[in-house]
Amino acid sequence: MRRLAVLAASARELAPVESVFGLFGQRQRDHLGSFPHQVGQVGGLELHLIETGVGPERARKASEMALLALAPDALLSTGYAGALGIAAVGEVILGTTVVDWTEEESHTAIQADPAWLGSARVAARNAGTEWTQGPLVTVKHVVWRASEKQALGGVSGAIAVDMESAVIAKAAATAGIPFLVVRAISDRVGDDLPMDFNLWFSPFGSFRCLLKVVKHPSILYGLYEMKRHADKASESLRRFFCALVPVLESQLPSPDAEVTLTMGAH
Repeated sequence: MRRLAVLAASARELAPVESVFGLFGQRQRDHLGSFPHQVGQVGGLELHLIETGVGPERARKASEMALLALAPDALLSTGYAGALGIAAVGEVILGTTVVDWTEEESHTAIQADPAWLGSARVAARNAGTEWTQGPLVTVKHVVWRASEKQALGGVSGAIAVDMESAVIAKAAATAGIPFLVVRAISDRVGDDLPMDFNLWFSPFGSFRCLLKVVKHPSILYGLYEMKRHADKASESLRRFFCALVPVLESQLPSPDAEVTLTMGAH
């Protein structure tokens, strides 16, 4: 039986993957160390869903824990992403390359596994969602200004940005197993987020965010729009993963597929 570990930052971002259990199988909930973990069997596929928490450091620890405890055949990073190009809200992004911009000195690029990427393309077409493929970039802070996203897209060449995928990809490459990233756009390149969510990760972050909203009630409308966009992204991912499971069962890639590391942003 093939074992796939799917990692996302939050329970909300894992929910689209959970929907496949309702259609194709059952699941059990437990913890993998400190990380919430679900496991279920779908035909000949054993799915492990792991909630990493936000950011590259937690994603790295969760990936290493998954590799040690589960010995998966592949790692898949999913969740939301910010557009750095023309992608629309809800559009599914298949990462051809993931570039690590969490470190100042080196921008390591990891190529997605070609066979898994091919399966993902078939699933995206079958799902009937808007989708595109291209490079993604992972950063360590929330990119919340439109001007920041536009600048990052120009210098990195990426079409979308997240905060976890590159370190998950590195862990997979180090272990010599395939990696795939499937994200959905939750904010467009020309949109500012309602507020600077980096405040949330600072000391007394939740209190500081609440105070910001109290001082600027107009943020509430922006948060409502943000939820609507996230709902649309979740629905696209739900349709994608419900289409992916039958594809994986029919054309599961070889576990010894090559994973390539290159240096420099593409």
